[in-house]
Amino acid sequence: MDEKTVNTVKKARDRLLATAKTLHMAVWFEDDTGGHLEQGQAPFIRQDGHIYIYSSQLSAHIRGILAGGETSFLLIEDEATAQNIWARKRIKFSARIEEISRDDARFEGVCDAIGTAHGEVMQLIREFSDFHLFKISPVAGVLVTGFAAAYQVKGEHFELIAHLRSS
Repeated sequence: MDEKTVNTVKKARDRLLATAKTLHMAVWFEDDTGGHLEQGQAPFIRQDGHIYIYSSQLSAHIRGILAGGETSFLLIEDEATAQNIWARKRIKFSARIEEISRDDARFEGVCDAIGTAHGEVMQLIREFSDFHLFKISPVAGVLVTGFAAAYQVKGEHFELIAHLRSS
């Protein structure tokens, strides 16, 4: 990729990361009733390349994460701001997931940051015992910035690796 293209793609990636507020996820897990594919979403914050969500185990997708299910994540451009609904900017990625316990020194600070980003509801749900705090560390994925504009990315900062082309 030439430098101009790289800079344009990085700007699109950074704008998406700065404006997205919801993390979508799909989780495949098995339990004593068989295999399940569950989908869900959660508001998130991003700090130091990591993504944090605080969500309830009453949601099947969170139960799947707690059960160690295989999870895929998606950040996608808001429909209202997309120039073309067919080519919304998005990042689909895999990640390492760590639950942060309530007695972990990081818990309070991350919850405070989520409250600052997403409002007073956090103060209400913060003490709910069915809610769990997760640190999601991106590993690898695909960034789409438009038609024929898909890029392999890796790491917590979604570093550009290659322009994906059909063969």
